[in-house]
Amino acid sequence: MKTQHASLMEDPGFRRLLSVEALVAEASEVIASLMAEQNLSKADLARRLNKSRAWVTQLLSGKANMTVRTLAEVAYTLGAEVKLQAQTPSWKASARSPAVGRMRAAMQSSRGRSRATSRHR
Repeated sequence: MKTQHASLMEDPGFRRLLSVEALVAEASEVIASLMAEQNLSKADLARRLNKSRAWVTQLLSGKANMTVRTLAEVAYTLGAEVKLQAQTPSWKASARSPAVGRMRAAMQSSRGRSRATSRHR
């Protein structure tokens, strides 16, 4: 029996949404971390960016569309730069791991045995 997580991860639309939301959350966390390191409030950042505090709140909550340009501008304002790196998604990487491959092979062979056994009963 599959877990709810396993069932959801089979859905490409869900995986796409999860990937997008994870990146948005990570970007927000980076900004919040930089703000915390510098002891900056949302109002302080808003003043530096010439934006409203509400805009900063929406940006950090994921409600505002954070473009790559916006992320770069905010990072620059906080004295940092963002470097992007693409990698195989964790759900895909775990599916390729040798242990998972061995587990799948074992499950498939045991299914084959149980089917063959049930046919002979």
